[in-house]
Amino acid sequence: MAHLIKLEDYISRYQMDMQRYPTQYTRMKKERWYYLKNEWEQLKATEMSPHMDQDELLSHEHEKTFNMWMSAVQKFKSWSLLGKRKKQEEIPISQTVEEEKDQLTLKARNVNHLRELFLDDLFLSQLMWASSSILEQSYLNPKYKYDEQLRFFTQQLPDNYLLMYAPVFWIKQAPVDMDIILITPSEVQCITKLEGKEHSIFQASSDRFWVELVGKSERKVLSPVVSLNRMASLISEIMQENNCEFPIKKTVLAKDCLVDNIAQGLKVEIIDKRSFARWHERQRRHPSPIKSQQLKIAKILLDHCHISAHIRQIVKDID
Repeated sequence: MAHLIKLEDYISRYQMDMQRYPTQYTRMKKERWYYLKNEWEQLKATEMSPHMDQDELLSHEHEKTFNMWMSAVQKFKSWSLLGKRKKQEEIPISQTVEEEKDQLTLKARNVNHLRELFLDDLFLSQLMWASSSILEQSYLNPKYKYDEQLRFFTQQLPDNYLLMYAPVFWIKQAPVDMDIILITPSEVQCITKLEGKEHSIFQASSDRFWVELVGKSERKVLSPVVSLNRMASLISEIMQENNCEFPIKKTVLAKDCLVDNIAQGLKVEIIDKRSFARWHERQRRHPSPIKSQQLKIAKILLDHCHISAHIRQIVKDID
């Protein structure tokens, strides 16, 4: 699951400590899945063995009580750290982990369904991490909970990818809206989605406008390359200012459409529905772990992002 390090102009806890939070989130995700799966397996074993003897039942109840006690201790630690206002200390993915875990284990029909529920729950946690820090919070647009494209980029890409989704950069005292930026261990990918109908065929060219054909009708649309060139140019300038070098790749993503007549020398990778599966598989199987240079580039880009946030209510109450 890719790390959602930036969403619009929201405050992101990755901006607080880019070196720490990717490792922390990956570890917490693995631990949570391990305990969730064990809990579900124990629950199913109990349902299949209604005649368990008294010792087994007591053992099961003891283990469940112990897990709940450990969760309470973890919550107490996080609240204590917040009360003391220590800088960005570790907190649970969710303040109600134990309750949510119980709900997921009761809903799951099988282990694959459990994994789906787990990823959906984790997606909501990603949104929380991308719209709040311990001290500040941004107003999260509810639409992102149902954004299928955002779900794809977070749930269908590996842990070594860092995702900036519709970030707002602050360039020369002005906000600049971007599309999608993927920071992988080997490159920065600037991605623009090409929207079309199910049977759309786009005629690509080096001009400012492309032609969309749907049946016998056609219309002009602004070339996605315009947006990609602007994104890549701004990112390149930011890296040069910070004496950094990292490959920048430009990609047009047309998952549900066809793109023909691709002009030579366009220097843009165009992924339509014929090549989308291969592109996705290539991203999923990127072998490298997160690299220090990758984290450095991510931090530099985050430092150039606009932030709109307010003090969290819990902090105001403490004051």
